[in-house]
Amino acid sequence: MFRLLVGAVFGLVFLVSSQAHAVNWGALKDDGCKSTGFRQFSAILWNIPRGANWEAACAQTPVLDWGPPTRCKNTVFNMWGEWDRPDPQCF
Repeated sequence: MFRLLVGAVFGLVFLVSSQAHAVNWGALKDDGCKSTGFRQFSAILWNIPRGANWEAACAQTPVLDWGPPTRCKNTVFNMWGEWDRPDPQCF
C-alpha cells in the first residue's frame, strides 16, 4: 500500500511539474505598425529545456491561434518570437 501511494504521489508531482515547466510564450507585446497592413506583436519564449535548440523551440511553439512566430530573434539572453498580424489600421 505504501509503495503504491508513493508511486502515485511521485507520478502526480512529475505530471504537475512537467506541465508547469512546458515551453511557453510570455505576455504578447504590441510593437505597433511595422509595415503597410501589418501590426507586429512579440513575446519571450520561456522554459526552454536545458540543451534544447532555442531557434527550433521558437519555430515550433504556437501562440493563440496564430501559429508559430513569423520570425525568431535570439538576443543571447532571451528568445523572442515576432508575429506579423494583418491590421487595416496600419498604412
